[in-house]
Parts: sequence; C-alpha cells; structure tokens
Amino acid sequence: MGWAFWLFNIGVVLSACRVRYAEAGLEYAVPIPIARAGWWLIATVLALAAAAGTAARKALSRGGARRAVMELLAIFPPFFAFEWLVLPPENWRVIDWSIMAAFALTAAALCWLDRRGASRLGLTHRNFLPAVRLLAIPTALMVAIPVAGAMVVGTDFQPRRALAALLAYPFYALAQLLVFQVFLVQRLRRITGSSLQVVAVSAGVFSLVHWPNGLMMCACFAAGCVWTAVYLRRPNVYALALSMGLAATALSSALPRQLTHNLRTGPIYVQRALDAGEAKAKAPPGR
Repeated sequence: MGWAFWLFNIGVVLSACRVRYAEAGLEYAVPIPIARAGWWLIATVLALAAAAGTAARKALSRGGARRAVMELLAIFPPFFAFEWLVLPPENWRVIDWSIMAAFALTAAALCWLDRRGASRLGLTHRNFLPAVRLLAIPTALMVAIPVAGAMVVGTDFQPRRALAALLAYPFYALAQLLVFQVFLVQRLRRITGSSLQVVAVSAGVFSLVHWPNGLMMCACFAAGCVWTAVYLRRPNVYALALSMGLAATALSSALPRQLTHNLRTGPIYVQRALDAGEAKAKAPPGR
C-alpha cells in the first residue's frame, strides 16, 4: 500500500506537469527528460498504483488502515494537483493562501482527531535527548557535505543570510515535520508493517514536494530517510527540527545559489528557469 501511494503521487505530479507545461517549460518541470511517447507510461504508473492498492486487501484489514488511506489521499494528491495546475509561480492571490491554509488545517485537524498520546507523536519533551544523540552524527554529515562541496564548486556565503536562515529554518522545519512525520508517518505505519517501506515512502513524498529541483530532491530524500528512521525509533519533532534547520542552513548558505537555485521548488522553479532561458536566448552573441 505504501508503494502504491508513492507511485500514485508521482503520477499526479508528472501528469499535472504535462498538462500545465504542454507548450513550454516542460524541460524544466521534469528533471529527467521524457520522450513524448513516454508520457503514456504515466497512465500505466497510475494504473499500477491503483491495482497494487486494490490487491493489498490484507493490508487494508489492519486496524485503521482504510481510514489512514482515505486521509492520505485527501491531503497529498489534491495538494500536488493544486500546486502544479493552479498555483501561480509568484504573487499568490488571497484564494491561493486560503487553499494552502486549508490543506494545513485539515492535516492538523486529522492529527488532533487521531487520539494518540502527544508523547507518542513526538510533540512533548520526551525522547528529545535520545533523538539528539541519534541525530548528532547524521546532522554533522549533512552540514559537512555542503561545506566540503563549497570548497570544490565555490560559494557565495553571506554571514547575515546564514544567521537569518539558522534562526528561521527550525520553525519552518517544525511546520514541515508536523505534516511529514506526525501526519504522514503515523498513517503509513497503519497501512504497512514494514519500517523500511515507511522510511522510503515518507522520504519519497518529502522529496516529491521539492520537485523539480534535483539537488533538493536528492538531499531531501537522503535526509528524510534519516529523520523518519530516527522518528520511528525515538519520536521527537523538536530534535528533528533542529537537525533540519542546521542541514538547510548549511545547504542554502555554503553552496552557491546557482547550484541550489535558492532552494526554489515547484512552479516558481520552472518560471525562473524559463526566464533565465529566455534571457540567455536574447543575449547578443559572444556574451
């Protein structure tokens, strides 16, 4: 069931990109080139996901599994469809902010109705220090790798920007973790008995949210695997938020913005890439 959910969301993103960028921009919306005929495979992906979900009747017999599937389908596929079919790349309208807030409030309400203890969800101080100990080495690596990369590819490090990121990212990370750990992971655990599948699918969905920024997708998948594995063992979102804040600060501050694309994702990534491509095409020869 977990794999089916992942495949279905990938299919939604690819299909929405194909619809929105049918004329121009598709090469930026999809990080891996796909031939026109290959887009027919998207329908096959969706069909396989639906078939896998239908065949996994035994998984649906688990306690709360059916409700978990419905709640997951009520949040993530509509979000991806809205992001790629409706959401403007810049200058969000009031209705756009309202719909995004509705997604967040719906997820929060479903978590509140979960009736699980706050400590089991990682929302109290319990497990903070054990989680910090588990995260110490992985977080050090997440910080060291961008710094080492900057020594090779260069950097445009700015102390003020790094300090602002260090102060802001943990709070932004906490909001993301409420969705990708408290909401997503807890429901994946009800539809599959495999911890490995929970880790991979959770990290995969987290990576998919950062589509089509290839660097961000790879970094978020790797880091998401670590954070989910630690959350399953010692649930505490505050320790994860600190780790995510440090990792995101290092990635955004150490590496040059030309490589990270300012951590842009979604339609704004495509729009900026289109603008850059048009500017390059209009530039006089030799420049």
